Order: sequence, then C-alpha cells, then structure tokens
Amino acid sequence: MYQQVAPLLAGVCLLVSACTTGGIGNETDGATSLGPGSGGAVGTAGVDGNSNSGGTGGDGGSAGASATGGISGAGGADGAGDDGGVPGADIAAGQDGGPAPAIDYSIWQLQLPIGSGTSPTTVPPNQLAAFSNAYFYRADDGGQIFMDPATGVTTSGSVHPRTELREMSPAGAGAAWPSDAINTMTVTGKVLKGSNVTIAQVFNGPPSIPLAELQYSSGGFTLFYEEAKGQGRSTGLGNAVPLNTKYTFAMALSKGVLSVSINGKQVYTHTPSAGILASKFYFKVGNYDQTSTRGAVSTAAHSIVEAYSVVVVHQ
Repeated sequence: MYQQVAPLLAGVCLLVSACTTGGIGNETDGATSLGPGSGGAVGTAGVDGNSNSGGTGGDGGSAGASATGGISGAGGADGAGDDGGVPGADIAAGQDGGPAPAIDYSIWQLQLPIGSGTSPTTVPPNQLAAFSNAYFYRADDGGQIFMDPATGVTTSGSVHPRTELREMSPAGAGAAWPSDAINTMTVTGKVLKGSNVTIAQVFNGPPSIPLAELQYSSGGFTLFYEEAKGQGRSTGLGNAVPLNTKYTFAMALSKGVLSVSINGKQVYTHTPSAGILASKFYFKVGNYDQTSTRGAVSTAAHSIVEAYSVVVVHQ
C-alpha cells in the first residue's frame, strides 16, 4: 500500500499519469531516453531549488522553492541522450519561471512528441524535476505546462503525438495496480488552447489499451470507454469549462468501479467486466491531443494543458 498526496494538501507531493492508444509496451519499446549524454545535461540551475521531496527548496517546500529565474540551466536538455537521444536542435530551451506546482515528478515518466521514427523521446523520473523544454515547462502562475504540436513523433500504436506523463511505482518500475484496491487521481488544472484533448486516463495494460480517457472540449467533458480495441464508446459528461478556466477532476478505479467527478460532482460511474477487472492498471495525465497527427516535428503550440496539482492515492 502506498499513498501519493500533493504537498500543498498534506506535505508530500506526488504526480500521476494518463494514457493513450498503444500501451506501455508500444509507447516505450524503442523509445529514445533523454539522458544526460555528452554536452546534454539537464541544466546547471535546474527547475527546482533542491529536490522534489517536499523539503525546503523542493516542489512542496516553502516559497522560493524554484531556482532563481526558474531556468532549466545553461544548455538545457540539448545534446545526445544516453540511448542516442535526439539532437539538441529538437529541444528548445526551457521557459520555467513560476512557483513549483504540487507534483512529485519522481514517480512519472514523460513522453514527448519528438524523437525519431516510432520512438518518441522519454524523460525518466530521476531527471524530470529538472527538465524543461518547449513542450514541458513551468508557467508563470505555478502550473506545469504540457504543450502538443499539430504534428510530431508517435509510437507505432498511436497516430497522435503527445506530451504526457505515465505513472511509475515508487521503486521506478511501471505502475501496475489492481482494480479491487482504492485507486484515485485528482487533478487541478485548465486548458489554455485546444479542444478534444485527452487530459487524463486509466490505462489497462495488458492488453495495453486505454480503459478510460477523460477528454476536454470547451463545450463539455467526455469520457471515452474502451474494453476492447476498436470497440470504444463516448459519454458526454457536460460541465462545460471555458478555456483558461480552472477545473478539478477525479478519476478512480476503486473496488472494481470506474468513476469520474468534475468540480466535486460525480458525473460518471461504471463497473467494467470481470475479465477487464482482473487486469493491472496505471494512470496517465497531460496532453494527448486527439486532433494532432503523426508528422514532421513542430514547436508551434496546437494545444496547451496546465496542471497545478496531481494527487494519486493507492491503498
């Protein structure tokens, strides 16, 4: 049993992830790991003052937790990665500058819309707190920005590029939890640009498909539910939230029941089949834009999602 709680709520910060078509097997096989590499350290200053453990200077620490200027450091993440990372030209300098969001980056792996072929670049948990680039950076108001371009690199199992976090276990492996426990993810954030954007997921792996995707449009939220590939269905959840307006949602797969709440009101509940409930699951969170497509990498923003806090509880 372990519990992950954002530092502003309970003094400990922890982050959670969302998912997409093509599970962790598809999403990470052959992915380019963004390691330090020659000339490619994540930066000298880093995004945060010390660590992200919630101590002084960490993500959950006192005011002034961010490094001076919030810059990701000279050189940023440019350079070759430890697994043959993308050239520095693919990664722009970070733009950090705001206070730290209530997120523990140590339990997340980031997938980016850059890389080569069907191998998107990924950033491991031990580098994520100090990582910043054109797609993943700190906003001036303290949120974590997830930017997705109109075209970019995808896995072989998806046609949509993404800037998205995949939940990891405290030990550093891919999270895989049972449905009969208490499993919740609560996120406070907003969408600044875009529509038909998946902002969170409960992922089923294996068989490596998204069980549930929470999608944002300015006209209201939608829950896309899929027990078998190609047999998904969408349910409108209402609760329209305009662009650049904060919301709080909770996704849960607890005691065998999938549920979604938006701004404190439960708007969806469903009991998956017994066969599906026997699987293992994990969360994803970020920006998986359903209108973006595989293609030449761009740094122009097609959609922008911001997260101020992510709270995950497993017990």
